[in-house]
Amino acid sequence: MSDGPIPLADAIRTKLTQSMGPVVYGDLAAHLHRDAVFVVARSIELVTCGVAVAMDDVERVQAWIASGDLRKPSRAERDAWAAQGGSFTAIVVQPFVLVQLPD
Repeated sequence: MSDGPIPLADAIRTKLTQSMGPVVYGDLAAHLHRDAVFVVARSIELVTCGVAVAMDDVERVQAWIASGDLRKPSRAERDAWAAQGGSFTAIVVQPFVLVQLPD
């Protein structure tokens, strides 16, 4: 029996967790072209970052950007991914795609 509605952040976390998965460079190409891909540092749980973006947690997101833990991929990274066909773990938080690089 439910105690009431699920808080929005929990519902978003559940949805993002279910949709998170592996992608290859080809899956990201169009999103990279429109400059919508962000790289999330391994020190941050990908879903936690996604929830913060979805909930418009400006303070937290700005702190990650300032520290470099959330950033746009560099031109060198993009070129390397295109040449080597990189693979990533990704989630979509419209209009963005958040990715983590493998260890």
